[in-house]
Amino acid sequence: MWQLGLTPLLLRAARPRAAGAAAASSPLVARGQGRAASSGSGGWSNLSFAQKMIYSSALLNVCVIGFVWLKRQLKMSEKEAKEMEASKTFEADMDMGSWSESNQFRCFFAAQRYHMLGTASADEEKSPEVQKMLEVMAQCREELYRKLPIETPAMRPLHMPPQ
Repeated sequence: MWQLGLTPLLLRAARPRAAGAAAASSPLVARGQGRAASSGSGGWSNLSFAQKMIYSSALLNVCVIGFVWLKRQLKMSEKEAKEMEASKTFEADMDMGSWSESNQFRCFFAAQRYHMLGTASADEEKSPEVQKMLEVMAQCREELYRKLPIETPAMRPLHMPPQ
């Protein structure tokens, strides 16, 4: 007990004092745990202006941080929902059997299926499914030709400066 530094408190408590003086100078009142704190009277109205400012600014800071955190969480959930929607459409596009214009992988899957067929002659390419694949690949070729410039850098002579 001597090592904890409790001796001054015990010595003060052991001295006989008047009732009012003992209550006013007791360590419980100094720490805010006296009769006023336990009875509920006092509280906010007994605080100084500086203490009120500290408590109110701390409360305001907690509210602002909570609002910012909540707003960030809502924004992240909206972003996640958009990503999930995009991934679902992406997965739907990866359907190998879909040859629609909106499918961004149709050229890849048509070429992949055609290569997997391993046809050796035009007679093997008579089925309607193979004809559809060839049709899609022809559309893809036309799309690529539309995107390419008329003269590519590889077509220019080496001694000409770039334009």
